[in-house]
Amino acid sequence: MLKWKRISVRAESTYEELDDTLAGMSGKNRVIKFLGATQHTALVRLRAYRDAEQFVDFDVNILTDEAPLLPMDLPLAEGQLCKVGIYNGASYALTYIIVIGYEETG
Repeated sequence: MLKWKRISVRAESTYEELDDTLAGMSGKNRVIKFLGATQHTALVRLRAYRDAEQFVDFDVNILTDEAPLLPMDLPLAEGQLCKVGIYNGASYALTYIIVIGYEETG
């Protein structure tokens, strides 16, 4: 079953802000299927890490109201942590709502 998580991230100008979003748990298989942002502003990048490995660094202005989600297939093993956030390249602070779609079995 597809589940959704929504987080709010605030980043100051020229700063990256991340949130501990999902963790792999024993007995549960979690796979991240979608990432998205509610705003599509230039100079802002959607970023995601699994442990220390960065696997998403994406300009959010490429996403649109018609296609607001970035499809992916990222499994989380037991003990792995997924961090999601933004890099704000604008000259002012921004708050973004990020959505994560994931499947969980087990």
